[in-house]
This record gives sequence, structure tokens and C-alpha cells, in this order.
Amino acid sequence: MRVKLFDLHCDTLYECCETGKHLRENDLHINRQAALKYEHYVQFFALFCGAYPPESQKSGRHCLLDTPKDERLARLLATAEAEFRANEDWLTLCRSGAEIRAAAENGKAAALLSIEGAELLPEREDALDEAYDAGVRLVTLTWNYRSRYGCSSAIDQNEGLTEEGRRLVRALDEKGMLIDVSHLSDRGFWDVCEETARPFVATHSDSRALCRSSRNLTDAEFAEIAQRGGLVGINLYTPFLVRQSDSVIDDAIDHIERFVGMYGEKTVALGCDFDGCDQLPAGIEGLGDMYRLADRMLALGYREETVRALCYDNAFAFIQKML
Repeated sequence: MRVKLFDLHCDTLYECCETGKHLRENDLHINRQAALKYEHYVQFFALFCGAYPPESQKSGRHCLLDTPKDERLARLLATAEAEFRANEDWLTLCRSGAEIRAAAENGKAAALLSIEGAELLPEREDALDEAYDAGVRLVTLTWNYRSRYGCSSAIDQNEGLTEEGRRLVRALDEKGMLIDVSHLSDRGFWDVCEETARPFVATHSDSRALCRSSRNLTDAEFAEIAQRGGLVGINLYTPFLVRQSDSVIDDAIDHIERFVGMYGEKTVALGCDFDGCDQLPAGIEGLGDMYRLADRMLALGYREETVRALCYDNAFAFIQKML
């Protein structure tokens, strides 16, 4: 089966920003050669709020967190602009569903921009407007820390959104931007539900029933997203798939099956977390290997329609509806 691929989350632009590597050719999870394996490829590129790497990995990196706080978003946007311009022969920045369709018709992959960790937004009243005008269409409300917007699942599941976080949710709604609850605490998840009636997403989260990581979704949370017509991207990071040091493709399929079995066949998509994680299932070393997931699902007896929905169609339909 010729595969189309739509991925909801990667940190490749952040890696380019800090290391000076380039999207066209690199040793990262995502590059031009890998992208061109697919019939059509759509990628949400995250502008990540930043984290210091271990001391052993700091050499050669220009850490985003060493940039003044109110200049970090601009630095990442400059990287995005430069990379998209240098790769315009095969990749185009899209701001809407219509632009994704146009990219496909022109034989080009489609890039969309997201923010991972709303604390990346400068503390200015027009910060969200600036991000929107630059092409950002999705905001992950928190990362692994407590911020002025709310609490991460890594800190305290019972601490939710702040009043500023609730205002941000409403502002995202008003601008028609997508709300992402990956990394958000359980209390914060339900706070989002109180503030918006629209569908929202968990771009890179798995099932907590199968792997008891605080980063994963409970069954009740997945059911809420599905009932609203939202979207959940399966994360390939091994510690979110299994409670052991190694994983295989079938472990990711277990999470897919869990969600599909909860009336989620139209809800489940991919949010691989490429270039944001260092432990992937055996056989998947990056974007170029994602056809192996599709092949394995077909070998296990999944319908081609189900595999196409997971790999591309569900995310494509959602973005056509929402953007």
C-alpha cells in the first residue's frame, strides 16, 4: 500500500535552531529524503519552549533558554522561515486546510506550525496575534513545567489551568486556533472542557490504561476527545508505550487498538514525537520507517481503510473541518 502520512508533532525545527542542522539533509528523524517516501506528507512542526540538554549533549548547541525570554519565539520563527524558504521546492508552509489541499495538488509536502508550551509566548498582549500572523495554528498549553498558564502532568495532576490559562483557551477559540492538551494535567484537561465547546486535540499522547505514565490519556479523557470530534496522535516514545526499556511496533499498535476499540476509529492519528524523543520502537529510526507501521497493521489483518485513517485521513479531515 502506498502510504500518505500526517504527523501531529515533531521537534525537528527546535533541533535545527539549537544545533544549526538543516531540514533538507541531516542525521535527525525528519529530512527531505525521508519525507519523499510518502505519497503525501503533512507535518506539524512544533516551536518548543525549550529545555536544557544533559551536560554530555550541550557541546555545539546554542540553547534556546539562553536567549532572552521575550526573544525565544522570534528566534524559532526565524529558523522556521529560513528552513521553509530553503526547502520550498518540496515543502510549503500551510495555514489552512485549503492550503494543505493546494500543496498536495502541487506535489509538495505541507508544513504547519505549532507552539509546544504556551510559556514560549512573550508576555505581551499581542503575542498570540503575532504567532497567528506568523502561521502558528496550534498551541500545546503546557510542557513539563508549571507555567503562568497551568500545570503539567509531570508536576501535579490535581493542579489545573490558571485564570490566565483559561483566558488563553478562550483566546485560542476566538482565533480559530487548535488547543492541544498533551502534557497538561488531568485537572487542566477538564478545565479546558469547561472553557470550550469546540473539538480539541492531544497531539502526542498514548493510553494510560496500557502504560501508566502521567503523560498518557485516561479512558475518560480519550472518550471526551472522541465525543467532541477531536483528535489524538499516537506517541512513539517507548516509555509512553511500555513500562520497560525497549519497545516494538506492536506496542504502538496495542495503543492504537485500545483507542479504536473505544469508538475511536475516526479519532486516532499519529503524533510520533520525532526529534523530541530518543527511544523509538525497534524498526523505526525516524520518519522514513513509518511505512513499517502501516505494513505491520495490514499483516495483522487491519482493514486498509483503518490504516489510511490512522496514517493520514483522520488528521486531514480534522484540519479541513477546523482550519
